[in-house]
Amino acid sequence: MLYFLHFRFDPMTLCLYRDAVQVPLRPKVAQLLAYFLTHPNQVVARETLLSSLWQHGEFRETALTQSITELRQALSDSPQNPTFIKTIPQQGYLWICPVEQPHSKSLISHVTKLGKKATILLTAVGLTAIVSTVSLYFLSAPKPVSSKASVTLPTLIIPPMANETGVQANAWWGYALEAALRQQLQSSYHLVPKSQYPELSDSDKTKKLTLSLKPLQQRFLLTASLASERTELIVEQLDENFTAIAMQVITQLALKTEAIDMAPFNRGMRDYYRGVQALNEQGPKLAKAYFEAAVMQMPDHIESQLELAQICWWLGDIQSAHKQFEHISLSTASIATQARYHLYYGEFLKATGQAQQALQQAKLALDVAQQSQQVELIASAYQLQADAYWSLQRWDEYKQAMNSAHVLVGSRSFAYSEAQRSFYLANPPAAGPIEKTLLNLEKSKPVLAQAITYYQQTAQKLSLIKALFAYGQNYLVPVSESEPSLLNALELAQQGGYHHLEMQVLTYLGFFYIQLHQGEKALDYLKQITPEPRFVPSYEQQQLLIGMAQMDIALQTGDEEAMQSAILQYQALLKSDDISVVTQANVKLLLSWTLIKAGELESAEQLSLEAMQAYQTLQLQEVETYALYTQMYIHLLNGEPQQALDIISSQQHPSSHLLLLYGAVAADMAKEEALQQDFSDKLTELENSQLLQLQLQQLRQQSRIDKRFIAELIDAPYSVYCQSKWTIN
Repeated sequence: MLYFLHFRFDPMTLCLYRDAVQVPLRPKVAQLLAYFLTHPNQVVARETLLSSLWQHGEFRETALTQSITELRQALSDSPQNPTFIKTIPQQGYLWICPVEQPHSKSLISHVTKLGKKATILLTAVGLTAIVSTVSLYFLSAPKPVSSKASVTLPTLIIPPMANETGVQANAWWGYALEAALRQQLQSSYHLVPKSQYPELSDSDKTKKLTLSLKPLQQRFLLTASLASERTELIVEQLDENFTAIAMQVITQLALKTEAIDMAPFNRGMRDYYRGVQALNEQGPKLAKAYFEAAVMQMPDHIESQLELAQICWWLGDIQSAHKQFEHISLSTASIATQARYHLYYGEFLKATGQAQQALQQAKLALDVAQQSQQVELIASAYQLQADAYWSLQRWDEYKQAMNSAHVLVGSRSFAYSEAQRSFYLANPPAAGPIEKTLLNLEKSKPVLAQAITYYQQTAQKLSLIKALFAYGQNYLVPVSESEPSLLNALELAQQGGYHHLEMQVLTYLGFFYIQLHQGEKALDYLKQITPEPRFVPSYEQQQLLIGMAQMDIALQTGDEEAMQSAILQYQALLKSDDISVVTQANVKLLLSWTLIKAGELESAEQLSLEAMQAYQTLQLQEVETYALYTQMYIHLLNGEPQQALDIISSQQHPSSHLLLLYGAVAADMAKEEALQQDFSDKLTELENSQLLQLQLQQLRQQSRIDKRFIAELIDAPYSVYCQSKWTIN
């Protein structure tokens, strides 16, 4: 046995005991503990732990980080004031607790060998085992995201207080009371993150501390319930007494046995919590006034300053946001607040097109979030990293960051942020090789539907807007549901003054109606957007979609004016100095399609070639395929079937509908019967290919295949600038 403080660890069985009670550990966490106990008072580098316990696998870094977190939680250790595991910045970890070593050296040798043996076994199982183990550990409902509850602490959810006073303004007191309760209970319970409330609110296996406030003559009655326990408290007035009331609730429901700290109260906190309520339920403009009042009374209150900085850029005041973020000092901020600062600032920098600076903030956020042991913060930091890597076209790192976020919180992390990437050519769904698309539409759909119902019931407008927006972007949701969901999100954003969200919803609505080939309607929404070139990514996206809407009108109706407008819009984008390389390639491809319709095949061919070369450099394989079959189509129109066949022959696994369709047409024109049959058979194997097969049959009935018949009977490459024919129901 190895002994340290009131723990003992059996390295033969990898069992940990606290006094006489066994503490459950995952095998990998137990191996990690064994390594630390046999290397006490040594700074152990992360790479050393990875090479000893996680030799292979894409999720090594995330698995180690989470295992460190789990081990600390099992030992009730604090990263800020450690008793056992101390983080040495830029170096690794140090086991600082004295360990009573066993007399037999062979025992230590056994521990070391056991770790290596487990690593070999893990390698044999491979990447799938890592994903399955970690994902199941975190995602199996109704287990909480963090392992803390399953190891040492009971799980507790504190839903928003039910404000039954008839006065919406009184709801701020519930936010304050909940915060006070969470502050006092965080060391005694695993407190479920608010983002998990919709999923766990109806679970019978999760303890819930429910609160309701009702008027009682000139006073208020607070009812607090936990399982079968219930208490009622008279609240004389809704002011700073929420801290004292929280302590009474904790005492009367026996939620905590140790002494409760009474934190000093600052009256400015009343305005801070009113701001929190306003931001969630009413809108950023009202919230801004409250946070400003809070800062007036508490000049050093970092949380109020941070919310003000975020609200400024949400409202489009970029200059004020810059000043706010730069003014904030983190010297006295809590670990969680530091993480939120870097996340907020990183989101702002990303929105203004400063991807490299956003990445720096994401890395700082991750470092601090890991110290906080709050899984939601860690996952958010990984998501911000992924966003920055996306913008920088660093696909492998993007994939790793997305995988790390997914391992921690599953499809919940992608419900809103990754839905933003569902734009087709405006923002390709697969940035990099096609398998890097990690959004699971099937899983996120019920999660979002559940969230919408929950947020509607709890009057959390901001969260409701985001859930409605993401639900409307899910391709598996039928148009009869997605359209009203998007329009509802827009209406709520406009009513609440959530300007930044409103611009995002308007932008997506433009794309949404382009998918439905309703270009005029798309333009109506896109023209409601107030252009803000300093929000670089969204601005270029809006401008691109305006061109797509005009192109849609031209392609559907043959409107010459709309066609010229689209061409001019695309050309103006190509002349812009700030356009990203991805958007530039997309514009060239879209412009080539417009020129095909206009009959300017030579210019169209050159543009599609340039787009293809850019996609190859960027490793954007999916949209590279669009450029390839665009060139094939141009060759077919020019009566050059062999050049078209050369293009498809260069593809190892041609599985695109139009690649195979054009390949079959080219083979038919070149009298290559065997090749024509091969392409036709492969096309038949693809889902939703019946219309294209019918086109082939009609074409073969012609005595001679020429440009006119190809243009009339065969889908052009621009028929898929949205996927309505084949994947949108």
